[in-house]
Amino acid sequence: MSKKSEVRTRKGQLIHTFGPGAMQVNKMGISMIACGLDYWHTENGSQKSLDIAIIKRFKIQDARLERKLGVSHFRSPPDSIIIHNEIKVSSPLPSIRFPLWHICSNTSCQRMKASSPTLEEELKCDSCGAIMYQSRFISVCPSGHIQDFPWFNWLNTHNNSACHEDTCKLKMIGTGSSSSAGIKIKCITHDSRPVSLAGVFQTKKENGIIYESTFSEKNIKCHGDSTWINIADTQCEQPLVAALRQATNVYFAKTDSSILIPLEGNNKDKEIDEAFENLPASDIDLINAFEEIDSKIKISSNYFSGKYSDEQLESYFSGKENIDNVPSSETEVEYRYQEFNHFLNDNAEGVLVTKTLPVNSFEDWFSDFFSAVTQVKELTVTNAFYGFDRLQPQTSRTIDSYKKSLWKSVNSESNWLPAVKVYGEGLFLEFRIDVLNDWSKLFATKASFKDLVISASQSPLFDKVGTLTPEYLLIHTFSHLLINQLIFDCGYSTASLRERLYVSSSDDTTMYGLLIYTAAGDSEGSLGGLVRMAEQGKLEHIVKKAIESSNWCSSDPICREIGEQGGQGPNGMNLAACHNCALLPETSCEIFNSLLDRGVVTSQHLDNTGFFDSLLNAN
Repeated sequence: MSKKSEVRTRKGQLIHTFGPGAMQVNKMGISMIACGLDYWHTENGSQKSLDIAIIKRFKIQDARLERKLGVSHFRSPPDSIIIHNEIKVSSPLPSIRFPLWHICSNTSCQRMKASSPTLEEELKCDSCGAIMYQSRFISVCPSGHIQDFPWFNWLNTHNNSACHEDTCKLKMIGTGSSSSAGIKIKCITHDSRPVSLAGVFQTKKENGIIYESTFSEKNIKCHGDSTWINIADTQCEQPLVAALRQATNVYFAKTDSSILIPLEGNNKDKEIDEAFENLPASDIDLINAFEEIDSKIKISSNYFSGKYSDEQLESYFSGKENIDNVPSSETEVEYRYQEFNHFLNDNAEGVLVTKTLPVNSFEDWFSDFFSAVTQVKELTVTNAFYGFDRLQPQTSRTIDSYKKSLWKSVNSESNWLPAVKVYGEGLFLEFRIDVLNDWSKLFATKASFKDLVISASQSPLFDKVGTLTPEYLLIHTFSHLLINQLIFDCGYSTASLRERLYVSSSDDTTMYGLLIYTAAGDSEGSLGGLVRMAEQGKLEHIVKKAIESSNWCSSDPICREIGEQGGQGPNGMNLAACHNCALLPETSCEIFNSLLDRGVVTSQHLDNTGFFDSLLNAN
């Protein structure tokens, strides 16, 4: 890969927007698709792995998230140039050109031609010599496959012809059209009738799932191409769908995040793990080459000179085997409940440093709504990438199926996922359960809320939310209003603050809290600006201002009226919430700036259908 074709990308983007299988454009205007994880942490973009001592520098450990996603560890994206033993090691992440079909930029020519996926130079037209640009049309399927637009299939099904890429040449007509109906293709070899692309994007859905497309109606099938890892699934039966290569529905990254918390795990396992990692790379490879645990124990005993008993080694390897092969069956609620409990206690040191503040030390009204306040002085967040969807987020695919789409060859060396670890600080609030439950029963009777519950249940974007409850809607909306207010006092920008919601009505995992945190702190963990906002005398003022802001929007009465009449925003997933009152930057919100309503915080007429109505009535 030459310098002129490279794209400099932040590590955080590589596990979100531009991960394996995603496209981005380099400075030459060439669209490229990022290759799979087989090419991460390799020399010069090949499949030759870096020295294990180098790889260790990029390893990230988070035992809970490892169990949840079924991997042995995580790795941060490699640097393009790594200094090891005073030697520069090149480890760029390779990509290939996609799409391959190009159109001549000369409007009087507009011939079409396919290029090589490894071509780095600009492609020139064979007819007129003009520069050719990549087609904006591609095709994808719900299983995540991607391929060039089936130009010849589309032409042949309309003209009842037998044109083929090896014997025919194509030409595009009307590239300046604003609609697909105005764009046509023809075979200049046979001077065929021009065929329009009209209706090419049409699909049919059932329960929100695409089951038929314009292509499938014409028996144009998906090739099962996983271009980024150079394999094809010839058995793919999903409908092939036309798309624009820069459309937002071409790539939905699947990510998961975790707050690092102290674990009461087997300390001996941790000790063995550290000793294991300190062995020479050749010895580690030899141990891993054995599949049977008994064999691993026998050879490991020699390396560790009897320091660990066979029982201890068996416990270690058995636990490692379970982590390596089986994603945890733990639910998202159960996972977050572990974090929730840690925020209710003091932790003076370690990976999570917290200090609880007595609620009765705040102003009298504060304890009417909140039961706990915690300063989170230091926290560590692991954000991991485990796959992606195309066209629409899926709910039926397993974590294992996502992981397999990231690797060309799945083996013992492919048992990790990309992740980044960031450090920050935060503040945690817990709502009073008794007051919340009483209010919830009243708000649940509102017609607008009932309609929102139905809409949310039909969208795969909110599968982690489960059944939408008034409590969730309240805590989520309040979180947004609080973040908007905090930016005026804590010194961080809006995009630097993020939310993490802890909401569950189940008997075993009852929790109603929220964490506002920042991952923009320094590497020591905290700059302190957000933590100080949780102090007595400051927090009450900020919370009250956030509540008061909910009662009026510069778009009112329209914002309120639209919320009552069926919702606003994408797919009507918000009630009284818009860019002028309750929305945040996309990176700050857990669920895409959706499921928001100022009416849950304070109602328009303060008739006690808003959770904090009594506070404003008292004023």
